Amino acid sequence: MLAGAFISVVYAFLGWLVAFTARASVRPSVDMYRSPGVRTTATMRSTEHWYAAHRRVERPFRRTGMLLAVVSPLPVILGAAFGDPPVIAAVLVLAVLVVPYLLYLGHVGNRAALAVDDES
Repeated sequence: MLAGAFISVVYAFLGWLVAFTARASVRPSVDMYRSPGVRTTATMRSTEHWYAAHRRVERPFRRTGMLLAVVSPLPVILGAAFGDPPVIAAVLVLAVLVVPYLLYLGHVGNRAALAVDDES
């Protein structure tokens, strides 16, 4: 039960972090060298590239963060109902689904940053 609670707190924090990143990376006063976000060679070329990438992925990042926060109690619920093995399964399922999706969003942001050069 304690492991499930710890995992829930970690996932809730990760959800908050992803949602915070979505908001913080598109602020006009953002320092792209110190701010979290999609950090590729294309997005780091200029502030124009940075904003193009982060405007493109802001909404999906925010939704992913909210989804992580909403499903964060799942390990505790499954652990209380079925014991520890569902907790491990919940962590693996979330990790297998969320991490590749965040990597995909990084790819989408990178493509948006590269498109800035094509428009010029």
